[in-house]
Amino acid sequence: MKKTFFKSLPLALLLLISSCTGSRSITKDSNSASNSKSVNAALNYVRSVAQNGPKANAMTAKIKAELNMQGKSYSCGGSLRMKRDEVVQLSLTLLGFEVARAEFSPNDVLIIDRYNRRYVKAQYDDVDFLRQAGLNFYSLQALFWNELFVPGQQNMGDAAGRFKVASAGDHTLLTLDDMPKLNYDFLTITSSRLIDRLSVEGKQPSDRGNLVWRYSQFAKFSNSQFPCRMEINVKGTDAPDSGLTLTLSNLKADANWESHTTLSSKYTQMDAKKLLKNLFNR
Repeated sequence: MKKTFFKSLPLALLLLISSCTGSRSITKDSNSASNSKSVNAALNYVRSVAQNGPKANAMTAKIKAELNMQGKSYSCGGSLRMKRDEVVQLSLTLLGFEVARAEFSPNDVLIIDRYNRRYVKAQYDDVDFLRQAGLNFYSLQALFWNELFVPGQQNMGDAAGRFKVASAGDHTLLTLDDMPKLNYDFLTITSSRLIDRLSVEGKQPSDRGNLVWRYSQFAKFSNSQFPCRMEINVKGTDAPDSGLTLTLSNLKADANWESHTTLSSKYTQMDAKKLLKNLFNR
């Protein structure tokens, strides 16, 4: 049991990074065209969502992580630390010791398996599933900051007009469907302009993957609202179905910590695909 737990944590981090291959979890209103706001109102709404994120340049939080994979559930502690446009660090701990870490930087992704002293480090274009999804550091950063984004861009810029806007009860659906292979649906809470859920779906009927990233339990942080619960679920891919729930507490706008991890020579670098295959076969 203990060995399986340690193996599962770094595997989950790899799976969640590779999960953006498709989704079909949001059902759009068939009358969305008639329910859409005027062009100016729609643009203003998208811009208000884009500008509604936290104003802090750094954040630290304690987390409780709940992992569900292959019909089994695991829980552990950890931390989430972020510096805007510089790094996102997700650390998972057990009994006070770090067992796995994911570090996203503008140039590369680093996944560390402390238990087995091995790691994966790659540039975004070197990782097939990130390149195909058009995701870079700034897209992944936006996911953790609960922000609206356009894959491949550092910021929203003048991209508000690329989103289709449709009413959905107490929510408003923002759809980005002009990407080459995937559609991105941001379900927002109309009254607060907060992102409630992100869904990503493939454009082809043969696309069978499913990624849903949900946000809830919003609390005040840096003159805005930040989700203290994030649920990431991956289904229908070549890898086993998996889910990771992060419950955040003790949020602080703290930048007094090391931005990047330095590994000793005791760690062995592995290819992401080889590491996944190795973990699955054990």
